Amino acid sequence: MMTTNAIGAPVFKLKPPTHYFADDKTLALLAAAMAGDLPKAKNLVAQGANPNDEGPRGNPYNRLRLLHYAMAARNREAIRVLVAVGADPELSVQGFGRAFLFALTLKDVELLSLLLELKPAHTLSKDTIEYLLTESVINGCKPCLELLLKRGAPIDLPDDAGNTIMMDAMDVQDYELAEWLLQQGASIQIETKAGVTPAYTVQFHLQKFKPGSPTYNKVLRLKNLMEQKGAVFPAPTPKEVRAKHAKP
Repeated sequence: MMTTNAIGAPVFKLKPPTHYFADDKTLALLAAAMAGDLPKAKNLVAQGANPNDEGPRGNPYNRLRLLHYAMAARNREAIRVLVAVGADPELSVQGFGRAFLFALTLKDVELLSLLLELKPAHTLSKDTIEYLLTESVINGCKPCLELLLKRGAPIDLPDDAGNTIMMDAMDVQDYELAEWLLQQGASIQIETKAGVTPAYTVQFHLQKFKPGSPTYNKVLRLKNLMEQKGAVFPAPTPKEVRAKHAKP
């Protein structure tokens, strides 16, 4: 269960291990990890303990894996031990998803940094990187995004539709974040599968706000910055972009 503290930071109301896990080997492994006992944890795994176990089994929602439990407890040493014996930060669980995503849910950049130390960005699947980048934008976690980019996540990685995180930022109307991404080198030469370009998106968003209003001026700064980087306005419509690439 997730709540927030006095300053609005997410706090996970962690219950005792027996609430989540019923297997004795799992509980012993979690106890060894929480105590930072790597040799014992390795021995337990050798005896059949599953470092990727999850629970409670009777609950189809909001389950935790051992790694999620250690993260909710903010036990960094336990996280190190569990990953060392085979816990996979990319493995999803019903309700809270991958451990990497759980770090974003907790808005804990230090936990995310630790996971990226234990499993660097260049070793992660495209799906995981894409998910982390997009969720950082959606959740408004700029420090998470900064860390991911610093650790090697590609700024222009397209999703299945061809959108990049700069375009995601514009879609959620976080124009300051979109401007920051442009300043970090995000490309304006992107074309989605639907034919949408960053320039067209800015052009479309400018029409939504009253000229001279604070939000309009934010979008206008984006337009000016894109022009400095070579974007041409008025931008072609998605239909015009698709027609340009259509086979004769």
